[in-house]
Amino acid sequence: MEGPVTKGVEVMLGDPKKAVIAFSIPICVALFAQQSSNLVDSFWVTSLGAEAMAALGLVFPVYAVVIGIGNGLGIGASATIARKIGMGRANEANGIAVQSLLLCVLVSVLLTPLLLLTAEPLLIAIGAGPTIEASMDFAIPLYLSTTLILMSGVMSGILRGEGAIKRSMYIQVTGALANLVLDPIFIYTLDMGVAGAAWATVVAFGISIAMGLYWYLSKKDMFLKLRRQDLRFNKAYQKDILSVGLPQSAEFAVMNIFNVTFNFCIIMVGTTDAMAIYTVAWRIMYLLMIPAMAMGGAIVSSCSAEFGMKRYDMIRKAYGFSVKTSIILLTGLSLVMVLLAGQIASVFTHSSDMQYLHDDMVVLLYIFSLFVPMMSLIFIGSSLLQALNRSKVALVSSFIRNVVLSVLFIFSAYCIGTLTSLWWSMTLTEIFGGLLMGYWAYIALKDAAKRDGRSIRSDA
Repeated sequence: MEGPVTKGVEVMLGDPKKAVIAFSIPICVALFAQQSSNLVDSFWVTSLGAEAMAALGLVFPVYAVVIGIGNGLGIGASATIARKIGMGRANEANGIAVQSLLLCVLVSVLLTPLLLLTAEPLLIAIGAGPTIEASMDFAIPLYLSTTLILMSGVMSGILRGEGAIKRSMYIQVTGALANLVLDPIFIYTLDMGVAGAAWATVVAFGISIAMGLYWYLSKKDMFLKLRRQDLRFNKAYQKDILSVGLPQSAEFAVMNIFNVTFNFCIIMVGTTDAMAIYTVAWRIMYLLMIPAMAMGGAIVSSCSAEFGMKRYDMIRKAYGFSVKTSIILLTGLSLVMVLLAGQIASVFTHSSDMQYLHDDMVVLLYIFSLFVPMMSLIFIGSSLLQALNRSKVALVSSFIRNVVLSVLFIFSAYCIGTLTSLWWSMTLTEIFGGLLMGYWAYIALKDAAKRDGRSIRSDA
């Protein structure tokens, strides 16, 4: 190892099962803070009415594409940095960290003007006609801040890549708390309306990035170093990052581009009011899925390092433990949600113009609870494929799942015409998607076992 070994690096290079546990807990806390922040957004915006709530749902697919690109680059950085550390190449890991930040700047220069120029026509095309003013108010601040959104995901990825999971948690929790405090101030005290929710989010991103840069530029206890000599564009390092990050960004983008079709079908069948409860329901679903997402994040760091060390038996151990544990946890959380569905719906339909949606939201939560445990296979399977440098397989799996869901949504909207049929279409497809991703992960593990056998024979 070329650099001083920090505690995070030591854990990452040790027992992968212990690494998954040690890493997933702070990731879980960070994700809970982020998803809670999204729900807080929904709670405050609910008081502005169904039109403002629908605006959040309509803008979300595009915003989520930007988030997905940032997270994809962050995962690419995390996996590549961890792999280089596992191979004992700390200097290369330093260069990759800097190159991932440069990629953020380059991508945002290209993406920001595209988002601003297409904002209004795209929103109108996906059904925002009645809510176009509120939708634009929410979208523009986010689009202007593309650089911050991308860099937030990459900064978290860099920290996870060197095993500094707690510090990754700190920047995300701090950002979520900042958003929590700023939401009511911007929305109501400053009378910015739904635009205030967007600006609160932007400021929160800026705070989290500043924390990460402070640690790397001022502290001496970080494993990685952001060095001036690495600021020149390095095609080899960028290729390493993008080999994982590009397919992962595309996977996030595919999911959210297809969301445009889903939103259109929902609005066609149930108007923008149905879009409002669908938006809230998915934010609740993401809360339930946090254990699987957290273990997936831990898998990327720990198994990428194991992959660099060619310890394939340890990869299988970490993956099997993560799948079993997350399925049990998500099943329990789904049951809790079913028991509390009425109370949950009451919180998000409390305004006078949304109270009539209470029963529809309860039904939606009941149906969606059926696919939540299967999401473990999607999140953890995708993470394993990233760690094994098979991100393209995860992308193909995600694309197939979303094509099937689009076909079923369009069929349900035009041939059945009920919201319940849409909810069942999504549930059945997500179950199928979980099984498909699980299958690809199984194939990747078999291939890893063959390589493990070859490695053992060559060592002998």
